[in-house]
Amino acid sequence: MSKNRRQPRRTSQRRPTAPGSAQRAPRPGSSRRPAPAPVSRPGWRGNLERVSYPILLRLTRAPKWVLGAVTGGVLLGGLLAPAPWSPLLLTLVVLFLTWLLVLAWPKLQPTARILRGAVIGALAALLIAKLAGVM
Repeated sequence: MSKNRRQPRRTSQRRPTAPGSAQRAPRPGSSRRPAPAPVSRPGWRGNLERVSYPILLRLTRAPKWVLGAVTGGVLLGGLLAPAPWSPLLLTLVVLFLTWLLVLAWPKLQPTARILRGAVIGALAALLIAKLAGVM
C-alpha cells in the first residue's frame, strides 16, 4: 500500500487516543443522564406513580417500535379473535391506554386529553359491543 494517503487532520481540541483503545460512544437509545427520581406525592396518584415508575423505565429502555407493535398486535388480536379471547385482549389494550392517560394527565393539554379520552372511549365501546355479541 502506498503511504501517500492523506492523513486525517487533528484539531487542537481533539486528543489522540491510545492505540488499540476503543471509542467510548454511548449506545444508541441510551443517555448519559441518570433517570430522574420519582417525585413523592401523597394520595392514590403518588402510589400509582411510585408503582408505575419501574415499569415505565423498562418501557422507555425498549426500542420505540416494540411498544407500538405489541400494542397494535394485541389490538388486532382483540378485533379478530374469537369470542372468549376478543374481550380479554381488548380489555388489556383499554387498561394499558387508560393507565398511560392517567399518568400523563397533568402534563397534557386539554385537546390532547380529549383526543386520548375519545380513543379510549371508542375502544371501550367496541369492547362492550364485543361483550354483548353485536360484533
